[in-house]
Amino acid sequence: MAAPAAWADDIIRTSPQITLREGYVGSPEFMESCDWTREFPARLVEHGMGLVALTDQPLDTVPGRTLRVRIMHMRSADGGGFSGPKWAMIRAELYQDGTLLGQFQPYRRTMTMFRDGCSSLSKISNALAEDTAAWLRRGNFKIQYPDNREPIEIGPEEDVPPIE
Repeated sequence: MAAPAAWADDIIRTSPQITLREGYVGSPEFMESCDWTREFPARLVEHGMGLVALTDQPLDTVPGRTLRVRIMHMRSADGGGFSGPKWAMIRAELYQDGTLLGQFQPYRRTMTMFRDGCSSLSKISNALAEDTAAWLRRGNFKIQYPDNREPIEIGPEEDVPPIE
């Protein structure tokens, strides 16, 4: 469904922090020690170029268009490329006055050498924010993802022996 022309001047409100989807544990040490859950919304505002603004109000009480973002799956570890890939998948849901208009579920990964887990998540966060801003600007929204709790199998975690 394409966005009506009347929405052209509407700002999309989103929370200043994204959260893990309900029931998902993720990588808790990186949720606590890294700031990427706040970094994503800030970068989304930056890449949105005036289309997105942050609000501290609960999104289900905000009139107009809102964007609710959850971390669906993630993996991070210190050790750069030696600890395997770091990745994250989010789900962005666009609402108009409480009615779901569209969903977007991008996935990004990195294998950058000699980066710690937080800097890898920062790089992933920026890429996901760019992807989400581009989706919002396209205005072609669909509802396509069921809200199931089944984990998505992206691949087994690598068991890499330490360097001696």
